[in-house]
Amino acid sequence: MARVLQALRHRRHLLRSLPCPAPLSTSAFHPDPRELLRIDRILNIPGAAAVVAGQPSQSQHPQRAATSLRQLLHRAAGLTAAESASLLRRLPGTHPHPRLGRLLQELAGLRLPGAEIKAALASDTEGLLSMDPGEPSRLLELLRDLRCRKAVKDQVLAHGALRAAVAARRRVELLHARGLTRHDALRVLAAEPRALLYSIEDVERKVEFLVSTMGFEVRWLVQYPEFLGVNLDNWIIPRHNVVEHLKSVGGLGDPVEMKHYVRLSRRRFYNMFVKPYPECERIFGGMVREREEMVRRQHPTGLWKLFTPAKHEHTEEEVTNLKLLVGSLR
Repeated sequence: MARVLQALRHRRHLLRSLPCPAPLSTSAFHPDPRELLRIDRILNIPGAAAVVAGQPSQSQHPQRAATSLRQLLHRAAGLTAAESASLLRRLPGTHPHPRLGRLLQELAGLRLPGAEIKAALASDTEGLLSMDPGEPSRLLELLRDLRCRKAVKDQVLAHGALRAAVAARRRVELLHARGLTRHDALRVLAAEPRALLYSIEDVERKVEFLVSTMGFEVRWLVQYPEFLGVNLDNWIIPRHNVVEHLKSVGGLGDPVEMKHYVRLSRRRFYNMFVKPYPECERIFGGMVREREEMVRRQHPTGLWKLFTPAKHEHTEEEVTNLKLLVGSLR
């Protein structure tokens, strides 16, 4: 191509020096000098095609995008230029994605304290910046409308609403990876906010135990979200062990459903599955029958009972000695 352009420029120089005769045919090709110069610039200057087309060059676009992202990080989270540059260098990929810019614009528009956004970036940078635009707003609305005890809600939001939103999103992605839709996963978290208080490892262990060990499908969590809010070692595993023992000895008439594991109180489960089979008491946790047989007094013991002398049986020798003593006093 370079040789062709050189030949064309030489021909153009010759045409300028010699008188141009009238064309013999209207179909003869005469290259436009301005078109030749444009092609020459395209070949010799990188990125000139994008400039001619009215678009920024590829070498300049990432630099401007990074500058814009640094400004958004400063406006949303109060990060300095050095902190923003360090954060952007840790992001995967060579060029910043425009999704990140829209996400930062959304975070800046939520009017959250800059310290809260900065703390969320410090605790889980990947979890926050991997969100799609619109997710932070939906998760914050979900957390704001939680219907649970005030103590649970305060504990969920103890480190800030944005960090709680990132934690909720982690659990949504975990449940989605195990087979639930994201909509159903959000319903589970809205119905059982205690799942946000457990670590992501504990939630994953519960789901694995539900599916692999107990044999239930993960979709049962939509109907019984309490499973993610109870303690696995102290609540679910003892009941599962009792049920498995009764299955092995043929002690179950009806199949055990999910509600028996999560919605029966400890006393009701004991009376239904453990009390008829004394060998299950140790499996269930032991010492249940003894605690049940203890008398719970509603009022403290009266003082007249506390000061009553103890009664002892007297032998014949003690009776004889007592009579002799009384007779000597007369």
